[in-house]
Amino acid sequence: MKKVFFALAVVAMFSFVACNGNAAAEDTTAAVEPAIEEVAPEATEEATEAVEGAVEEGAAEAEAVVAE
Repeated sequence: MKKVFFALAVVAMFSFVACNGNAAAEDTTAAVEPAIEEVAPEATEEATEAVEGAVEEGAAEAEAVVAE
């Protein structure tokens, strides 16, 4: 029985050493700044117009289906 407790104590000591024995987590990774590209205003206007056109087409198709 003494050998079992001794073996458990040795395993517990190794686990504390492996985990650094600390409960406090340390942030060791450096913050990475995201690469944000600026979008040209023309591109956003074109995209907005395309989306609005698609929404209008979808609404027209939905009205046609409901009317049937």
